[in-house]
Amino acid sequence: MVAGVLAGTAICFAVWGDAVSELPVTTVKGVKCYYYEVQPKESIYQVTNRLGVTREQITAYNPSAADGLKPKMRLYFPVADFTSEAGNRKAVYAAAAGVKTHVVKKGESLYGIARQYGMSPDYLLKLNPQAEDGLRQGDELRIVADEDLAAAGLAEAAPSQDKTAVPDADGYLRYEIRPGDTLFSIANANNVPLELILDANSTLDPINYKAGELIRIPVSQQARARHSASSSAAMAETSAASTVSNASASAVSAPAGVDMAVMRGDTGSSTSAGTSTFAEVATEDDADADSDTELQVGVLLPFMLADENQSRTTQLYTEFFKGMLMAADTLRNTPGPKVKFTFFDTSASLDSVQSIIARGGINDMDLIVGPDNQAQLSAIVEGADPETVVLNIFAVKDESYRNHRNMIQTNIPHDAMYAGAIDAFMEKYAGVVPVFINRNAGQADKDSFVKALKERLSSAGRDFREITFTGSLSDEDLAAIDPDFTPVVFVPNSGSKTEFARFVKAITSLREKAVDSSKVTIFGYPEWVTFRGDSFDELCALDATIYSRFLSTDNSSEINRLKEQYKSLYGTEMFEAVPTQGILGYDTARFIIEGLRAMHRTGAFPAQYNGVQSTLRLGWSGATSIDSTTGEMSSDGGLVNEALYIINYRPGGVVEWEL
Repeated sequence: MVAGVLAGTAICFAVWGDAVSELPVTTVKGVKCYYYEVQPKESIYQVTNRLGVTREQITAYNPSAADGLKPKMRLYFPVADFTSEAGNRKAVYAAAAGVKTHVVKKGESLYGIARQYGMSPDYLLKLNPQAEDGLRQGDELRIVADEDLAAAGLAEAAPSQDKTAVPDADGYLRYEIRPGDTLFSIANANNVPLELILDANSTLDPINYKAGELIRIPVSQQARARHSASSSAAMAETSAASTVSNASASAVSAPAGVDMAVMRGDTGSSTSAGTSTFAEVATEDDADADSDTELQVGVLLPFMLADENQSRTTQLYTEFFKGMLMAADTLRNTPGPKVKFTFFDTSASLDSVQSIIARGGINDMDLIVGPDNQAQLSAIVEGADPETVVLNIFAVKDESYRNHRNMIQTNIPHDAMYAGAIDAFMEKYAGVVPVFINRNAGQADKDSFVKALKERLSSAGRDFREITFTGSLSDEDLAAIDPDFTPVVFVPNSGSKTEFARFVKAITSLREKAVDSSKVTIFGYPEWVTFRGDSFDELCALDATIYSRFLSTDNSSEINRLKEQYKSLYGTEMFEAVPTQGILGYDTARFIIEGLRAMHRTGAFPAQYNGVQSTLRLGWSGATSIDSTTGEMSSDGGLVNEALYIINYRPGGVVEWEL
């Protein structure tokens, strides 16, 4: 099991060992070390989350841990490696991830913020002397000093516009690109969305710009407004240096430094099937052995570039696309073969998909991401090379993976999700009486889950109760329940927020009246992961547990970091949705890049991936067999995700999860 905690407003950069420094200290062969005793049934993954270290760190300091952990085993971590004389180690790594300032939220204190970033309040005050007069909501605090960055080798030679420079009559600053600059760093240094810089410099080649080129930076409100209208959240139509035959080109707001071009090609057909739009994104290759290798990825999604106005669905696919670009930018300088992404606009049309296949658009792909359409997905599977990996992210109910060994279904199937949730319920609530609640004439969208859970309880000889109510659940409806005598867990037959509002107050009242409030809790559904504000607080107050394919919480520092990076890059917020499409795109691209490189090295696609919002634990779906000669395992079907989040909302706003 993998477990993690996202607590309150805490910023979590767990891989840097911020919890290790709170462990007891002993001396081992003259070296001061923090030590931790492994608990019964505790896995190495649970320890990494508890202590905020990586698996590699654990085994590097404790080689015997590579063979597995045993109860009472002591793990040692040298004090010198987990202590910063400046008291700002965690903030340095936060800065490496793009977070250099903290915006004060309501109710936060200097002490609490200092704890978030692993420093003393005095050190934080030293960086922000203005805070001596107190903190106010919205204040921006510096969390890392230049000397700390320099000592860690993280200092940037970020471009800074000459303070004496003034905008011209049209509201632009003239800037000469310097060695080491990227368009992204220039945009950040001048607090201008990247989209506006690209739009203000239509002749600038976003792939091959060079030091010494002059660009315009729109800094006045008038200049920025001039471009914000045309630089929408979608791919803006502008002229570009690169063209293919008679195609017009589009400039897409991608992270600077990522090799990309966007082109619209016309085969001469009068139908939409004759048009495809694609972008090329390459992660750089630092390994000489792989310098001649290029891995190809095709992404076929309905970007609907021919439409004048984008629908909400189209905007979500565009956000997914931009999230993929963010991941490519993150990994562009990491070792391994080059990975090139080509994006095709399917125009939500089977004809368009078949046209792309007929023109050979996917013939050379190592991996293809398919759209949310079973007919189009089937056409892709049938038209692609049998050795091409086909990744299904959006067609949740599609079961093509059962018959195609080259397919990967990233969503845990419906039946497996129910089975996993019921297994977790039976284990968590042993000795607790389930109480099923149902409103007369109310929504009953979870009746199938409730039925399956009741059958499992009955087969295990477990008692349960049922309550049917009219209107809203009342105290009188629950009068026969005494949680101090028998602990209870409530299970509704709907995941909707409307139904939740009809029963939550009565259950909360019962919990508050109990001598031991922990004897009253509630179990629910993936839809609840979207709850915010009062509904989120009510979930936490009830110690609620839910199951979900995705992890989404406002308390995740990594999720919030990506949202801030997205806004900085594209000048717009991610849509509030679960899953958040920009983060799904980021997770997907990282999984693809790392997975293809691993397959290039080992011949097999990795079965595990831990993402920001989603996790993959892939297993074979069909009958498996082992070759007696080679020892290799094969399967009639493809790979399917078996990971399911079990999320617990704790009183006080703490969110815990396990897989």
